[in-house]
Amino acid sequence: MLSVNNLLGQYSELGLSRLETDNSLPQTILFKADTERAISLLYKFNNAVFICGNNDENWIIVETLNKFCRDASGKILREAFQLDAKKFIKFSGSHTEVYLKKILGFLEAEREKILLVITSLEEFAKNERMVELIHDIVKKPSVPLLGMTTIEGFRQLERMPKVSGYLQFILSGKTPQGNKRDKSVLVIGATSLLGNAVYHLFSREYSKVRGTGFSKASSLGFDKLDVTSEEEIRNYFSKYPFFEIIIYIAGEADADVAERERDRARLLNIGAVSIIARHARDCKFVYISSEYVFDGSSGPYGSYSSAHPINYYGQTKLEGEKAALKSFHNALVVRFGALYGYNGPSDKNTSVSKLIASLDKPESLKADNIQIKHPILLEDAARTLLKLLDYETEGIYQTNGPEGLNKQEMAKRIADVRGELLGKKFSYPIVGIEQTGIAAKPIDTHMVNVDTPRLFEEGVRFLFMKQKTFKGELTHEH
Repeated sequence: MLSVNNLLGQYSELGLSRLETDNSLPQTILFKADTERAISLLYKFNNAVFICGNNDENWIIVETLNKFCRDASGKILREAFQLDAKKFIKFSGSHTEVYLKKILGFLEAEREKILLVITSLEEFAKNERMVELIHDIVKKPSVPLLGMTTIEGFRQLERMPKVSGYLQFILSGKTPQGNKRDKSVLVIGATSLLGNAVYHLFSREYSKVRGTGFSKASSLGFDKLDVTSEEEIRNYFSKYPFFEIIIYIAGEADADVAERERDRARLLNIGAVSIIARHARDCKFVYISSEYVFDGSSGPYGSYSSAHPINYYGQTKLEGEKAALKSFHNALVVRFGALYGYNGPSDKNTSVSKLIASLDKPESLKADNIQIKHPILLEDAARTLLKLLDYETEGIYQTNGPEGLNKQEMAKRIADVRGELLGKKFSYPIVGIEQTGIAAKPIDTHMVNVDTPRLFEEGVRFLFMKQKTFKGELTHEH
């Protein structure tokens, strides 16, 4: 077997080099939350891929290496090797596949002691055989992979969903230049589950933020606005005419309700977009969509994948996306997976909150074991939205949880976290059943993530701690 030095000697001219970790460097915490998430994903999925600006790449690599390749005392646990994909492809000529196989073969033999960092990862998306080799790294227990790409590079990788669907992308935080966040923001639907989380995050990050709601607007301190009424929309934007960013989260989000109340769902999810477009011009419009635009039969799905909804809710969301992209020149559409979290006692129920409530009952818990969901914590969804705006993106992006779980599996994990954190053990069986409902449900709408949220257990732990904070039982930092 080649020694490390021989390996470097053979392939250094092709872009392979050793990366040195240096725990004497100050902890800059520039990307603390991002690098901590990368470590978690590397241990869970064996890969993490940063989407970042070129100026941030070196800092992110250094901070990640210092956390992943050393222990708390500073002892080196792993050696890190960097492969510059752009240089490798340029200088390897017709032998690209052969050389990459040799490098990977050597590193894989030492995978417990190695981290492979591939910069310009998107370059491999241009070659089908290179894509297959990266797929092999990701899908089997191979050398841990830390990838680096840009937002444009992510778009190239996303077109290869059989690989990108299993890469754990992290959209790194981007500090806005100048006064980019000195803008006026309107959150339409701030009383909704996600809307409330978005409103509170954006209120901390932007200088001027308003929120609207309907039935719960007054009780929660928001402006009351019926988005299906052109007269109310016209009057509202006459009173507040200068919103630079409008985030629309007021649609019907329950598939079964949408199936029963089709006219209302159509007005909320599609019609309101066209009404707003007639009275709110020259703004950045953000439309929140759903994974239910897909039929769930052939994922992972990129944002470019064909959408074939199988229920009326999914149809209205797909048409709402099209209306937003047509009506606003630089619209941003964000598709989210199954949302869960906690804002307060007025929250609408989610799959997770229903399962938590069932754990308080002294009886067996019956939960669907057919449909696969990819749950995402509210705070993570809101933070992704903030970052997408910081990157000035437009078009369609997607974010769902990194793990595919049915409700029975979710219930078991929630019960474990609840027992560990709160000391409440659930001693009854958790039984799998097939779900029922009016609307047809897609089996598995696994989407390619532009920004991978935290793992489900971590999110549930955060939720429980937030509930305790709300009740005044402890002080919790976000």
